Amino acid sequence: MNKSNLLAVSAIFILSACSTVNQPVEREYLDLVGNKEAVEKYWVVERKVAPQYPAEAGKNSISGCVEFTLLIDGNGKPQNLTVIKSFPGSTFNKKAYEALRKWRWTASESNDQNQPVLTTIQLDFTTQKSVNHAEAYSACKI
Repeated sequence: MNKSNLLAVSAIFILSACSTVNQPVEREYLDLVGNKEAVEKYWVVERKVAPQYPAEAGKNSISGCVEFTLLIDGNGKPQNLTVIKSFPGSTFNKKAYEALRKWRWTASESNDQNQPVLTTIQLDFTTQKSVNHAEAYSACKI
């Protein structure tokens, strides 16, 4: 191998090693799905935003819910919101998503490392005298 090839290979090796040094490290999260009490040991809701009732659903007296999985990140912000259940259909998904994106959490005293957690949250939409009260109650466990 001649000197210029050796120099080129060395430069590539050094540059590739440097590029991996400053790569962001993915922070591990705790999977606390289904354990709301455990979530509260890490994060306390600082700001809840109530979702707007979709006009069409209100006009038609429809009740329902949307349940999400989400990651409460190290800054207390919701990330990776994913609908895991919605009733009826996707009627309330958009308004529920818009509201939940605005929620904020504060780390509890015992969570001094701001440990991210994966959890679920259900937002309910109910109206008096809804035409689907029994179905919504059953599907959403309201």
